[in-house]
Amino acid sequence: MLSKTKNGEIKIVGVSKRFGDMAAVSDLNLTIPDKGYCCLLGPSGCGKTTILRMIAGHDTPTTGEIRIAGEAVTGLSPVQRGTAMMFQSYALFPHRSVLDNVAFSLKLRGASKADRHRQARDLLAKVRMERFADRLPAQLSGGQQQRVALARALITNPRVLLLDEPLSALDEYLRLRMRGELRRVQKDLGITFIHVTHTQLEAIAVADLVVVMAQGRIEQAATAHEIFTAPRNAYVARFMGGQNVLAGTVESVVDGHVVVGGDDGARMSIAVGKRRFVKGSRLVGSIRRDRISVGKAEGGATPSNEVNALLGEVYAIEYQGSYVKVTIERPAGEEFVANVFDEDFFRDALDIGDRVLARWSARDVLIFEGTHDAGEASEAAEALL
Repeated sequence: MLSKTKNGEIKIVGVSKRFGDMAAVSDLNLTIPDKGYCCLLGPSGCGKTTILRMIAGHDTPTTGEIRIAGEAVTGLSPVQRGTAMMFQSYALFPHRSVLDNVAFSLKLRGASKADRHRQARDLLAKVRMERFADRLPAQLSGGQQQRVALARALITNPRVLLLDEPLSALDEYLRLRMRGELRRVQKDLGITFIHVTHTQLEAIAVADLVVVMAQGRIEQAATAHEIFTAPRNAYVARFMGGQNVLAGTVESVVDGHVVVGGDDGARMSIAVGKRRFVKGSRLVGSIRRDRISVGKAEGGATPSNEVNALLGEVYAIEYQGSYVKVTIERPAGEEFVANVFDEDFFRDALDIGDRVLARWSARDVLIFEGTHDAGEASEAAEALL
């Protein structure tokens, strides 16, 4: 059993997990700090739930080791590790009251009825469910059941709480409320939360550390702000959804700027400062959707001498309240998206089918790591181009 300190730091060291010939997780290295809120984010099948189960002790790594508070936990039960898991299906006992559902784990450990009910009531108060203590699960809403499941997972006083898609069963309104509630409880209790999700906005809303995964590997692990504003490759940029990926070949380098001929014929000027680039090398980068202006195209063509401008046709328009998402279809290449402030959009509203010109600033283009000097894009970027 681990030491009795409440340190919830997790270290995943060279961990791989295979199921027969399939590699679910490959050579993973990750540190999740004590008292941190970490979200494992990625599409279905990327390995995030496998990681959660290995931390919990429900699966054993094929190679590598997992450490909690600096101590290897291979072979230890979840109780010995000091972890607890909240599953996607809340699995509350339908015939037991809310109070008895929360207190059940303590009953199995031999705690007196008075003691387990006292602790259960304390936790119900933390999740704002104390007035429902005598109700049955069927008498609760989905959000209320989720809070009870959270309290039940916390009753054993774990150092690490593992949450497997905890909000997926809730409607949009409840998801928004409950993700704030999870963050509040985590801060209040001061323990490590590891939260699996496939929803980008959910991850960046609650997490200190966002880990973006693909095919059993970590593509980027960083703060929510860094993941959103500075993705390290094309996969992360596309998956997070706030960026448009740009790619092309360097034509010239002048006064801290490179001019790039895009794959779709557009020409781009990118501010690179003192970094060195070679003519003919390939660059892959991105531009944030909210850094783009869009206007109706006059004459139906991009001016021949204009850089950082892209001609296309409006494919879709989605009103998002504070902004309008405008999807532009290009003659070649993938769709290009601009998030236009609502007041700017409705000043001269666009319609589906309009020919438009999108423009952006050279200083707003982010160049991905490993896409210059060597003359080729990163493996993750090239795989999606």
